[in-house]
Amino acid sequence: MADDKEEAEKLLQQAKEQKRHETEPSKQSSENDVSLEEAVQEAYEQIDNGDVYENLTIRDEDLAALFAGLDETNKLEDIGEAAADALSRDVDGLETRATVLKLLVRVGISEVSPEIIESAKEGRRAYLASQADEF
Repeated sequence: MADDKEEAEKLLQQAKEQKRHETEPSKQSSENDVSLEEAVQEAYEQIDNGDVYENLTIRDEDLAALFAGLDETNKLEDIGEAAADALSRDVDGLETRATVLKLLVRVGISEVSPEIIESAKEGRRAYLASQADEF
């Protein structure tokens, strides 16, 4: 009986290690690694082909309540204008949640990691250049 228990523990530990190995990203670089710029360019192509959706969906009760409150108190456009100003953009449609959310996500990313925004811009430029090269 003790041997069975030890064997079961051993198998359980092996299964945990195997799962951990399968789910944790590898820290080693491989030849297949692509840059963020290349990944963004490829994502634009996949969106064009219908392989990737161009919409994002989030579920967040607190944010949903906040945006409902902003809309109810007519402050949605104000926060949208502030986000547009932070990005130095002139934007129409600031009364819509979608427009304001897009701006706020961009502000957040640019605050946390401006280099990601630059990489995304490079990826978009590369995508547009590849489209212009098509005949």
